[in-house]
Amino acid sequence: MNYLGHLVLSGSNTKILLGNFIGDHVSDKTLQLYDSSIQNGIELHREIDLFTDSHPISQELRGILFDRYRHRSRVILDLFYDHFLAADFRHFQSISLSDYVIKVSDVLQNQLHLMPKSAKHFFMAMQKYGWLEGYASIDVVCLVLNQMSRRKDMDLMGLSVEILEKHYSYFRAQTHAFLHEAIAHFVVDKIRV
Repeated sequence: MNYLGHLVLSGSNTKILLGNFIGDHVSDKTLQLYDSSIQNGIELHREIDLFTDSHPISQELRGILFDRYRHRSRVILDLFYDHFLAADFRHFQSISLSDYVIKVSDVLQNQLHLMPKSAKHFFMAMQKYGWLEGYASIDVVCLVLNQMSRRKDMDLMGLSVEILEKHYSYFRAQTHAFLHEAIAHFVVDKIRV
């Protein structure tokens, strides 16, 4: 799961949502700098990553990407999951994606002072470029994957959208099944932000 998926799986607790959002930006060494609710969100982020990586649907879909993209297939699939979550948001939430993004952005903005510097930079860019809503577009997914590739000086991962487009219906059906399982597993309160 990428950022949108992590946010949706956070439920309604604002500190857990913050922790889940900053999860990739906090090391074990700095974990103790945060209060217990934020730490719970960081741990939730790690549990979601483990659940996603080990899930049979994820393993199967990564297999479709693996010959060409090897270890990068995990990153690519995370973006594909967020694409379907964004594109079909009303299948998973009771509000529109744009309303959800406004609410989540307000929650994160109000806690900006608690974020590590790298998470603040990411949040500001996410706001500026509208990434969460943009994930609904395959073109934006391609752009984001290409930007990630350039930062790491590797072959462009955005070309993977050709595989997505070729198997779009299958990826969509499998993603829906996976997302429903993930929501049932992680969102205890079922109350949305």
